[in-house]
Amino acid sequence: MKEMIDRRIKKTRLALKNAYIDLLEKFTDDQITVVMITQYADVNRATFYDHFSNKSDLLEEILCDVRDGLKEEILTPFKEKNTIKIKTLTPTTVRIFEYIDKHKKAFHALYVSYPVFKHQMEELFFEIFSKDIRMELQSEVGEVNYEMFLHYQTSATIGLIFFWIKNHFHSAAYMMDQLTILSNTKVINLISVPHSPKSV
Repeated sequence: MKEMIDRRIKKTRLALKNAYIDLLEKFTDDQITVVMITQYADVNRATFYDHFSNKSDLLEEILCDVRDGLKEEILTPFKEKNTIKIKTLTPTTVRIFEYIDKHKKAFHALYVSYPVFKHQMEELFFEIFSKDIRMELQSEVGEVNYEMFLHYQTSATIGLIFFWIKNHFHSAAYMMDQLTILSNTKVINLISVPHSPKSV
């Protein structure tokens, strides 16, 4: 009986979360009400308040689900090995893009509706790669400041991810390959680009 009740609770909470995400694709957050969410999820208001105190509480759980799920995907490959080489497509990169692709509706809705979401993702990556995983670095021109490099790498990776979320015209496999290529690309020279003379 307890297992049946637990499944019912999970099913209801998931229905409310999915309803909120679907509505964020159609309306601004200010336009969405608890009534709209419950109608879309096909549950009554009392049921909503059995699970969440308000709309913000529901949103916070959605954000936590996304952050915790992504963190778990990033860390999973390290349960089997301590070191992962990045010159080839890494299992971490695969898991990041597969996870986002699987939950692309939630990522897109949060990206569009909550500007703070990008900052939260940057904080998540910075936390993971400063506390859980450490990048082994090598530079031919000088000593690397790890914290600066981490900010630089985090901003670049998150920027690419959100470019993909915003446009979503490439496959997850293509983005995995591109992140691997970009991470291993060195800028050789800067070349001035000639411009056509302005017509008088």
